[in-house]
Amino acid sequence: MADKEQQSGLAMIKGMRMHPQADDATDLSKLNDTLVKSALWKRNTLQGIEDARIGGKNDDAADPEERRQAATLRRRADEIELLQQTIAKLEAENATLTATHQEELGAHRNELLEFQHAYDQFQEQSDSLLNELDQENERLRDECKVNNKRSLL
Repeated sequence: MADKEQQSGLAMIKGMRMHPQADDATDLSKLNDTLVKSALWKRNTLQGIEDARIGGKNDDAADPEERRQAATLRRRADEIELLQQTIAKLEAENATLTATHQEELGAHRNELLEFQHAYDQFQEQSDSLLNELDQENERLRDECKVNNKRSLL
């Protein structure tokens, strides 16, 4: 299979060199468009180029520079595919972590609301108790004044 991939890469390079183009900028944009395609598309395209070129040409006769470039293209295509898979895995992990984080935030928010509610109840009860104690204190002062005319209270 590696030999077939090497032949495909060599065929692609030969195909690019054998077809003169009218505009170099167009060539580069087409090459750029080709390089960002999916790995399956690249393999199918390389296979098509190889099938079209096989009619009598031998890739073994390719010069070392073409072989080196073909090998570099194959390695880069493989690296791109691996990086795309890694990116997909990281995006999935990021989505999972984001969902978990949102759930935790919701739980903390609910917990804080419960604490706030408990604090509000405590404050109401303590205010009520302080009012009762103030009233009882006033009652006791008034009673003390009545029972003890000399009291300073």
